[in-house]
Amino acid sequence: MAFGTDRQMYDVDLTCAKCGAHISQLPFQPSGDRPVYCSDCNRAFRQSRMGGQGGGFSRGPRAPRQMYSVNLTCASCGTAITELPFQPSGDKPVYCRSCLQARRNSMAA
Repeated sequence: MAFGTDRQMYDVDLTCAKCGAHISQLPFQPSGDRPVYCSDCNRAFRQSRMGGQGGGFSRGPRAPRQMYSVNLTCASCGTAITELPFQPSGDKPVYCRSCLQARRNSMAA
């Protein structure tokens, strides 16, 4: 079991809502307001959501991000900006990568 031997198990007498298999133990106390699935159906569901890959929640490779050609200067340091991952609206300042990262770090602190 992935959770080790110290995980509390609850004795139940239920049927899997998908395949009809008998379920005698669960790692949680079912509330009765949601369907309960056996470990095989849960595993198959997780595998289908992850594209058959093990571990993590990766949904596969990301599509290339659309970039917009611009002719702007950084609102903080004046560096030329020629490409952005968004179309600027003109009503907010635009920062170069370095200044944007510095602003994010200062806000997080």
